[in-house]
This record gives sequence, C-alpha cells and structure tokens, in this order.
Amino acid sequence: MTGAFDARLEMLRCVTAEVGAFALGRFHRLAQVAVETKGIADYVSAVDRDAETLGRRLIRLAYPDDAIVGEEHAGEAAAEYWLIDPIDGTANFLSGIPFWAVSIAYVRDGEPVLGAIALPALDALFWSALDGPLHGSGALPQLPGRMPMAFGIGRNRVWKLEHRLELEARLEAQGFHITNLGSCAASLAMVAAGRLAGYVEHGTNLWDCAAGHILCKTAGRSSTITFDEMGLVAVHATMAPLAQSTATT
Repeated sequence: MTGAFDARLEMLRCVTAEVGAFALGRFHRLAQVAVETKGIADYVSAVDRDAETLGRRLIRLAYPDDAIVGEEHAGEAAAEYWLIDPIDGTANFLSGIPFWAVSIAYVRDGEPVLGAIALPALDALFWSALDGPLHGSGALPQLPGRMPMAFGIGRNRVWKLEHRLELEARLEAQGFHITNLGSCAASLAMVAAGRLAGYVEHGTNLWDCAAGHILCKTAGRSSTITFDEMGLVAVHATMAPLAQSTATT
C-alpha cells in the first residue's frame, strides 16, 4: 500500500470510530429517536441520516474532492469513491439490540480496497487495506486457530426463501448452527474476527458488505461479492472451503 493509501486508511479508521461514537451516544438515548420507514420493515431514523452527514463532513475535511456515496444521502460513484453505511442493522439499533455497525469503505475501479467497521455497542473496531493486515481494537480480538460452530445467514425480501432454506439445510447437515445477527456488516466483522464460520447473503447492497469483504479477505477468509442484473450483491464469506462450496444458491 502506498503512503497515500496509508493516510487514507488512518483517516478511515478515525472517521469510522467518530461516527460510531456519535451513533452510540444516540443509542443510549433511544427514547428520543423518532422512527420512520423506507418500505416494508425497512426502518430509518434521523440517527442514520445524521451519522452519514457526519461521516461525509469528516471525509471532506481531509479529501474535499473525493466522491462519496451513502445509503441515506446517495451520491455519484466515480473511479474512486467512499462508500458509507452509517448504521447497518437499523432495526436492531432502534430495538436496543447491540448488533449494529458503522461500515465505511473506499472503492477503486469498482473494487473495495479499504474498509472499516465499528461495532460501537460491542466496543469493537476493525480496519484494513486489501493488502492487509487486519487491524482491530476493543473488546472483540481475533480468535485464531478455531472453527466456530455458528454460521451467519442474512435475511431479506429479495433472496428467494426456498434458496435460502436449501442453503441453511446444507450448512446444518455439515454441523453448523445457523444464526442471523440482523446486520450484514456486523456479521462479516464476526467472520473476520473468527467468531462466525461464515456469512452468506444474496440481494443486499454494496454499502452493506464492501468493508466487511475487505476485513474478511485480510483475515485470510474466502470472500466474494458478485452483482446481479438488478445491481444487488451476493456476498459469500467463509473460514473454510467446505462452507464455500455450499454458498452457490
């Protein structure tokens, strides 16, 4: 990684941590947060929008000419751009459940090359460049040398139910316990940290998985992201080849 990318990675770490701290403060005052919906069971709040606004402002202080795309405030992608998911797992956040994440990535020529995920309510932060190594701080260090029993599966209304259930049955036949944490980014961070054996979701968005994809690859996991004809993403991240072979549905 070049010196310029070293500086971007450090800035990314700082911005993700600061946005995470902001969101955590609101998380501790949920009674004051108004809830809205963007669609059926698709929740959003002023915290999501304010967190993204903060992330954009901090990035532009360092790199005023860079393009930024975010889940809440959109934006135009360029050859290189920042990609922000201010709170991944909003339903968890608004329910007072600590499994939610701030996920920010830097994308170059369509491929994520820098990524950071904060899990503020769990006191954890992970960040990395594509050429590694994986960095982490807080209460969830990597657990090397072990295969977790739990395997994460994402749930959404785009991924066909029969396909997801077929995959879950195959994984269960291999001895895995299937779990859904309610956040793609948080789940991928758990794979990178060695606390989930893998994570698969079809029909998600790039902002949900770009940073987690980087973290998983630099942690030595097998991770792929592929686009469908609608521009949605399938992400497959696993700790072992045997699970990767099941993630083709």
